[in-house]
Amino acid sequence: MSKSIEAWKYPIGKFIPKDNYTIEEVKAAIKELKAFPKQLKATLAHCPKNKWNQPYRPGGWTMSQLVHHIADSHMHAYIRCKFAYLEDAPTIKAYQEQHWAEKSPDVCTENIDASLSIIEGVHQRWTYFFEQLSTVELALSYQHPERDQSYTLAEVACFYAWHANHHHAHLREALNHQQ
Repeated sequence: MSKSIEAWKYPIGKFIPKDNYTIEEVKAAIKELKAFPKQLKATLAHCPKNKWNQPYRPGGWTMSQLVHHIADSHMHAYIRCKFAYLEDAPTIKAYQEQHWAEKSPDVCTENIDASLSIIEGVHQRWTYFFEQLSTVELALSYQHPERDQSYTLAEVACFYAWHANHHHAHLREALNHQQ
């Protein structure tokens, strides 16, 4: 029996935003973000390098593009958090993640070492940043120009913990289907 495309796209389900996040939810998200780089490396240690150019799901990016995407996405998110902290509800710069994952020459390679280093470094700084924020500071926000929506730092922490787990599940499933 084949899996639906929706199940392939969202193996842990879609992120469901909330109006407010408790400090316990934010702390749990920070803990997940902190653990993610090691978990990712452990999962990827089981992937033969000759499989990096295979899609992680039907119609999806290759597994190496997915790792590069995580590095790009989480770098952007960390910088957006800093803008939200340092400026008054700034409008952030959007980026075309599809282009970044498919067209940029630095992601058209199977070599994921630099992206893994970025993920590790960004998560180290990002989680330290989040851990220092007060409840009032977690309510600081940025405006996304394409979505015409504001995102608080609390929501960003929770969303990106989901994002990390979401793509980690993609990679684990791809590896399970290769064996």
